[in-house]
Amino acid sequence: MVTAFAYSGKSLKKIKGEEIKEYLKKKQNSVWLPLTEPSNEVFVLLKDVFKIHPTTIEDMFSEQTRVKYEEFEDYKVVIFNGIKEIKKSSVEIYNISWVIGENFIITVHSEKEETIKELLKNERKIESLLARGEGSLAHYLLDKEVDKYLQIKLEANEELKKLEKEFLSSQNREILTRIYSKELIYLELRQLSEAVTDICSSLIKLSGDSQSDLLRPYFMDVYDHAIKTTQGYESMLKRIDGMTNMYATIANMKTNEAMRSLTVITAIMMPLTVITGFYGMNIKLPIQEHPFASAAVSGGMFFIIVLMMIISKKMGWISPKKNKDILDKFS
Repeated sequence: MVTAFAYSGKSLKKIKGEEIKEYLKKKQNSVWLPLTEPSNEVFVLLKDVFKIHPTTIEDMFSEQTRVKYEEFEDYKVVIFNGIKEIKKSSVEIYNISWVIGENFIITVHSEKEETIKELLKNERKIESLLARGEGSLAHYLLDKEVDKYLQIKLEANEELKKLEKEFLSSQNREILTRIYSKELIYLELRQLSEAVTDICSSLIKLSGDSQSDLLRPYFMDVYDHAIKTTQGYESMLKRIDGMTNMYATIANMKTNEAMRSLTVITAIMMPLTVITGFYGMNIKLPIQEHPFASAAVSGGMFFIIVLMMIISKKMGWISPKKNKDILDKFS
């Protein structure tokens, strides 16, 4: 049987079945109904007792429902994505849903969700939250989940710092693959953070519609944390763009240096190839009968090599040592 928590102004009590309906009749009572799995009993209770629309019930229990905030005549609905696990190139999420009415709050969570599981073990904390109203419980849950987002962002930032140090010491395909994997994860986390920010912005209005405006500063604080998380991922994505641009620049520089070296070698070898090809012909040529013909041709070829080296240096084909030192720092 479904169990709920009710605060009547004096103490917290666990209630079931018809008791839930009786407690809801008194507007001064606060009722929290935590749910994990759908059932016929749950559907009947939500529809007939809490007057929740069938489409809202479907959204609450569906894992495919997008993050959203909706207002109805008698209640407000929040669908929120929590982060379950960060894999190599993707983020695994779970849904947390809650419905806030005039004197009740309904939450739907998975069995692996830690925030609500821990809260269910602490009845004194539940009593304290319900004593301040349903908005306080909604704020508590949202604050805990956004704190997880913030903690994940801080850990991701430290991982990126280590990756940047590795990148500066060595640029290779393995580093580039890891950079792109991180980019995919950060893009997904930024998208999730932006959705959370929108939810927090909407919930600021909720505090104004509840028992008092006392919760507004608390929701504003959660909103600030969500904004910082989103901005943090944007900053990390810009740093990744900087690394990929640097990688492309360094690769181009190395390619240009290699092509320049090959061009110089080709320029030096071309006249030597002409000379050796010329004297390799099976016809009589000048000075080939001279006893020092081989030495003369070799000397001429050596002179051409020196001359081409001087010309190449003056033309800037041979890189100065400074450029090589710059490349060596990134290799």
